[in-house]
Amino acid sequence: MLFQRIRQELLEFNLFISIPRSTDETILRRQHHTTRLYLVLLLVTSITMIFYTFLEYITISKTIESPSLEIFARLRKEYPLTLDCPCSRTSFEYKQFFSDIEVEYHEICSSEFTTPRWIQLQFNESSMDVIFINDVRFQSQMHFQLLSTLCRVAKQTIEDNTQSFYRTKLITPKVNDNFSFQIESNLILEQFRRTVPESYQRTLQLIEANTEINQLIVPLNSIFRSRMDVHNKEVFRLEPEVNARHDRPVCTFTEKCECFFLFPGECVLETVVVEEDFSRKTIPGMRLTVSPIRSVLISTLECFYNETCLSEITRKINSLVSPTNFSTLRLSSLVMNESQNDTIDMLAKKLFIQSWSNQTSSYESYFNQCHPLSCQYSYLSRYNIIDAVTRIIGTLSTLNFPLALLVPYLIKLSSYIWAKIKSRRQNTIRPSVETVSTRRGK
Repeated sequence: MLFQRIRQELLEFNLFISIPRSTDETILRRQHHTTRLYLVLLLVTSITMIFYTFLEYITISKTIESPSLEIFARLRKEYPLTLDCPCSRTSFEYKQFFSDIEVEYHEICSSEFTTPRWIQLQFNESSMDVIFINDVRFQSQMHFQLLSTLCRVAKQTIEDNTQSFYRTKLITPKVNDNFSFQIESNLILEQFRRTVPESYQRTLQLIEANTEINQLIVPLNSIFRSRMDVHNKEVFRLEPEVNARHDRPVCTFTEKCECFFLFPGECVLETVVVEEDFSRKTIPGMRLTVSPIRSVLISTLECFYNETCLSEITRKINSLVSPTNFSTLRLSSLVMNESQNDTIDMLAKKLFIQSWSNQTSSYESYFNQCHPLSCQYSYLSRYNIIDAVTRIIGTLSTLNFPLALLVPYLIKLSSYIWAKIKSRRQNTIRPSVETVSTRRGK
């Protein structure tokens, strides 16, 4: 009986009761059909909305004010594609986040051979009437004075470029993550290391070309002598050595020399120690040519790594006025890809640098300099229960009124169409019946 009662209530359920209430069976039937269609459409719409709402992804955007480095790192890890943190400052200098750049120079630049202690040596006077310009006693002062200058200019070049490097500004509109920042920092440092020797090399080329192009006279039969100026300060002047044998290198049958094909007629003499009997002992690695700077560049330091070779020079020192206790360069100080036979030119092209310190860039300092005021990020998410129910109820409330207006017209239209079809069918059947009856009567 309960089932029958429920069934009867459902069959008679009517949401479109007319006012005043109608007792016409046709109207009531139409209202019942309208109610059922309305409920079916509402049910289908509700089910569709439920599935769509719970399966749909929505984009949620959020903003974090003044994030710390830890929060930024976490957000970068969780939302790498959508995180956007504009910097409060778009440019700041490298010195704000790069550590101090330090280099380890070749031992020659810190050795005694580039100090006044060696450069101003006084050698024993020769009993010979002439002085050979490729004698180490004559060549040493200018040779090592220029070598000292090359070291000093190299160090100054590093210092100047380093200061310029620190003043360079990094343009960063938004915060980069630690990985990207380290890659960019390494590229910046690598470019700096590559370009600094190029600027020094241009300086060397300019010095060498200046002598060639302007045809400056550099008398090799001269020597630097110490003099006191009017202010009682020591100055060095290039003065002629009257007893020098040659004013430029010349190959003779008694001398070993090499000739450059790039400079026709220019000879390169080996540096020697000339004994009293005119016998000669070669100083390995040292060379002499018409250009003092080129003489240094094409020379090597191999003699100064060898105790025996160095003693050939020190035994000619006047021990009464100059020190004689000099130590050789240490072979152990050479790094990989370096040799005692490397020319000064090879060392100069590297700015006499053996190694760079492991420069580091502080990501924390970079982040603090950038100092993002806010970070925005977005992510895809499904609706939570409350939002989903709210959206479903809101959508159904919005659709309720159009459905309530549309469904009665759909039922009326359906009834009208059905009545037309039914009427046409009856009109078709009636003539057929009358025709059959007439034939039977006949």
